[in-house]
Amino acid sequence: MFLKRLEVIGFKSFADRIGIDFVPGVTAVVGPNGSGKSNVTDAIRWVLGEQSAKSLRGAKMEDVIFAGSDSRKPLNFAEVTLVLDNSDQRIPLDFHEISVTRRVFRSGDSEYQINKQSCRLKDITDLFMDSGLGKEAFSIISQGRVDEILNSKAEDRRSIFEEAAGVLKYKLRKKKAESKLFETDDNLNRVLDILHELEGRMEPLREQASKAKDYVEMTTSLKDIELNVLAYDWKAMEEKSQELATTMSQLTKEKENLQQSIASLEESLTKQRLELGQQDTRLDEAQEVLVEASSELERWEGRKLLFQEKNTNAATQIAKLEEEKRALEKEMDSIQSEISSLGQRKTEKETQLKEAKISSKQLEHQMVKSSAEIEEELEEWKSKYIDRLNEEATLKNEVKNILQLLSSEEAHQSKVSGESSQVQHDLSELHQNRQQVERSLKSIREELSGKRGAYSKSSTELEEWKQTLESKQSILYKAYQHAQQLKARKESLENLEAEFSGFFQGVKEVLQAREKGQLNGIIGAVAELISVDAAYSKAIETSLGGALQHVVTKTDQDARQAIQLLKQKRMGRATFLPLSVMKARKLSGDVISSIKGHPAFVDTADRLVESQAENRVIIENLLGNVIVAKDLEGASKLAKVLQHRYRIVSLDGDIVNAGGSLTGGASKQQSSVFTRKAELEQLISQVQELEHQLEQAEKQVASWKEKVSQRSVKLDEEKQQGEELRSKEMELELSLRQIDEQVKRLQDRFTITESEKEHMVDRQKSLEVRQIEAQNRLEKVAIELTQMNEQIDRLTKLKNQGQQERDRLTELSAEMRSQIAVLSEQVLTMEKTYTSERNRLQSVQDKVIQVDKEIRWIATGEGNSGPSEEEIEKALLTWMEKKQQSSEIVLASKEARQRIQGMIIEIEQALKVENGKLQYQLDTIRKLDVQINRLDVEQQALIEHLDETYHMDETELQLPDSESYDLADARKKLKLLKQSIEELGSVNVGAIEEFEKVSERFAFLTEQRQDLVDAKETLHEAIKEMDQEMTSRFHDAFFAIRAQFTKVFRELFGGGNADLILTNPEDLLGTGIEIVAQPPGKKLQALSLLSGGERALTAIALLFAILNIRPVPFCILDEVEAALDESNVVRYSQYLKKFSQDTQFIVITHRKGTMEGADVLYGITMQESGISKLVSVKLEEEERELVTQGSAKN
Repeated sequence: MFLKRLEVIGFKSFADRIGIDFVPGVTAVVGPNGSGKSNVTDAIRWVLGEQSAKSLRGAKMEDVIFAGSDSRKPLNFAEVTLVLDNSDQRIPLDFHEISVTRRVFRSGDSEYQINKQSCRLKDITDLFMDSGLGKEAFSIISQGRVDEILNSKAEDRRSIFEEAAGVLKYKLRKKKAESKLFETDDNLNRVLDILHELEGRMEPLREQASKAKDYVEMTTSLKDIELNVLAYDWKAMEEKSQELATTMSQLTKEKENLQQSIASLEESLTKQRLELGQQDTRLDEAQEVLVEASSELERWEGRKLLFQEKNTNAATQIAKLEEEKRALEKEMDSIQSEISSLGQRKTEKETQLKEAKISSKQLEHQMVKSSAEIEEELEEWKSKYIDRLNEEATLKNEVKNILQLLSSEEAHQSKVSGESSQVQHDLSELHQNRQQVERSLKSIREELSGKRGAYSKSSTELEEWKQTLESKQSILYKAYQHAQQLKARKESLENLEAEFSGFFQGVKEVLQAREKGQLNGIIGAVAELISVDAAYSKAIETSLGGALQHVVTKTDQDARQAIQLLKQKRMGRATFLPLSVMKARKLSGDVISSIKGHPAFVDTADRLVESQAENRVIIENLLGNVIVAKDLEGASKLAKVLQHRYRIVSLDGDIVNAGGSLTGGASKQQSSVFTRKAELEQLISQVQELEHQLEQAEKQVASWKEKVSQRSVKLDEEKQQGEELRSKEMELELSLRQIDEQVKRLQDRFTITESEKEHMVDRQKSLEVRQIEAQNRLEKVAIELTQMNEQIDRLTKLKNQGQQERDRLTELSAEMRSQIAVLSEQVLTMEKTYTSERNRLQSVQDKVIQVDKEIRWIATGEGNSGPSEEEIEKALLTWMEKKQQSSEIVLASKEARQRIQGMIIEIEQALKVENGKLQYQLDTIRKLDVQINRLDVEQQALIEHLDETYHMDETELQLPDSESYDLADARKKLKLLKQSIEELGSVNVGAIEEFEKVSERFAFLTEQRQDLVDAKETLHEAIKEMDQEMTSRFHDAFFAIRAQFTKVFRELFGGGNADLILTNPEDLLGTGIEIVAQPPGKKLQALSLLSGGERALTAIALLFAILNIRPVPFCILDEVEAALDESNVVRYSQYLKKFSQDTQFIVITHRKGTMEGADVLYGITMQESGISKLVSVKLEEEERELVTQGSAKN
């Protein structure tokens, strides 16, 4: 696959239509700054599906439309067409050439086409998916992409590798899955709400269903009677339907026969045209052979003469050869003249073809018009004939009639004057109406312009709101995830609490026995009975130590029973604290007062613990004589004050024991039964707070959803208003055109009336002369009447012959179409002859070269080594035979071509007749189809009534068994029954069924609730799998690019080394990527420490490495080498040339080295301010052709 052509009109600075033809290899687009060369890249990016105006260097999408210049008005649309060669079927379409077109209008409307067929933007993006193209692929690389590599942070740089690895689509799927997970949670909540609602509905429905049973009994009779009536109605409809179907079947068969006939004719026409093309090819080939044979024959005859005279001196031979050379050069001039003449004749034929098409249209118009003209002329002559008869009567009445005519002329003059005045009045009113319409049109257009602006603003604002909504939803989802995590942790801790996890085996068994009712008087473990502020939890937990799992009982008897149970079942050991015997232990007031003011003193441990009053004695027993200090240093100071008589614990859990020993350090963080309880209490508080926050966030999301919904509705309303205004605008424009047409007619009429008034004055004067000349005129009038009568007879005959004339015009039209076909073939033949003459010119040039060689041979004494006489005679005989054979083939091909053209004309005429018959048949079928559809509607109405009322279909209808069934009486009974049912009042007939449905729905939603729970688990698993797939793809792509990067770097730099380093190899989904390089002669260092040119070339090496791993059919490079020095530009150009063997490159550049390496150069200039134009130079040809494309040609 490669890019063949780009066509642009109205896009940015390309105001006029331009076209760029691309070839495999390297194509460079050059031009001064500001000339618009980068607009070529933007055009390709846009047609491939780019939706971001910012990426196209604009603020909004309409910015891509040409905005006008000092000498040009703005355009109303922009259009770009991209033509791709798909011979390798890289794009899975059954076309060898694919064109993609994108068009945008200032109204905001857009159009998309694939191979001239309308489509959606999604169709275009799907078309290029997995083809290496598309707006996200590496088919377009700009200077911004190089800057992205150079200036990005290591974490941001990974996006380039994600694109190359194909990870982005998985990221999008993951985002969708997470969004779907949020929707699933939302749906689950809704299902729970509905279930709650259904529970409230079921009991009232049960009562309504009981009441409905009486009503069902009364409607049974109604059903029987109505079904009988409907059965009679259905039978009548079926009979009518069968009758119409039979007629339709006959007509359809006739239509199919006509279609088969037309298809056969069209197939014959295609075959004849194909054969005509084959005959043209044979004719061209034979003519080329004929020309070559004639030329070779002449050349070998010349050699024969040379051979015969070879004993003559060399000078004579050279003279003859030079004469032959001059003849060949003359022939070259003749061929070149013929080529020029062919071009002129081709232009003339094309002009003739255009004129023939115009004449054909005029003939078709004349075919319609001729009959009407004859009829009009006949009526005109009859009118003149009557006028002459009146004139004859007038002349016979002489003076009396003249006086009457004078009186008549005066009345007519008054009438014409009145008509003239009326016309002037009507014209004045029309001018006023036109001004009013123009004012209305101006107002409508101003309002329409305002509406378009408002629509554009609303569209932009709606997109911003949607983005805000997505952001809010994302925040809500994250908060929901956090809440779910907290709830899961809370449930886990509650389960641990319920299972008494973390307790010693003996303690656990005692507590579980209490829950089962096997032991009495067990209050609980100490850890269960206390609560402590988080700041003191470490100190209290350290102070209590193993006492946290002591079991508190009501009495010592309860404790003994528990111990006995543990012994019997060998369940372990436990320590018990009976409330009945335990005593409080507290520090004396003197001790407290001696340390109360000390800065390290916090409090006694028992005062930092909360518990129920009845358990307080246990707390005071265990902690009453323990002192809490701020830190270990403070604890040591307090111990000295108290002479090491008491145990002191710091807030960090370090201990100064009675007697002076110290215990402290750090232990592994793990959850104990005490910290678990504190964590559970904290989680309960956090979940409550988070649920409150979720509620607020849900309200915000709902509010934004409502705003987006309202704005969408408003946007639709604005669009509808705009369409209504546009409709009014079109109506007013039509009114203006109608008024202008009326004004023109009235002005013509006014001119006629004024002329008529002048003529009446002249006629009034002539009447006096006519009185004298009356007798002479009578004779002349008689002659004129005779002539008029003959003319009327002639026109009457012509009218009767009108059908024959139309047939003649039809034949003439067919001849004209045949002439058009002949001219088209001649133009095609001339094009082929032009190519043949070019080949012939090349052949003669080769002969001149051969003659030059022979002259040199003779001049140097090597001429005696030419062909022998036998070889010459053999060559002459061979070329004479070829000439004779090719002449015969040319003659036969011409005859066959004329025969085929005649057959084509006959087939086309037959096709026209058959198509006319088919159209008449189709019109008849459409009329019949209307009747069938009307009957279908009536039948469908009956079927729907049956289904809605009785839940039956038409096949279940049965006519009554009795032949004497009174249909009219049945209809009366049906009416009375309906009235009786209405008198019953409001009854919920469907209550029984509805109750069943509600019950079923309740059961269904219960299953749905479980399905949604399962779906959540599936989505979590899917997200996990996508993370694994992204990790695998990124890993494979990174190490493949890494290897290629080192290779490409060495090729571009001529040595050295480079590498890619992951900043966090353990986290492939979040790791950054650092680039290090070692140009030849330097040490290995980070990218940021290299020179500007080295950094740019390193970035280019990385892009080429990616292209090696993920090749694309073509690649647009937009000034990526701008920062390179000249030597590096040459290396870049050489590598580009090497790479172009597999990939087509289009390079936007202004660097000389890149231009020198290009196969084709296109220049972008601004000869006219603000208007970009195109210049192309093909560098592979010896003669460089400069083609300037302007606005009118491409």
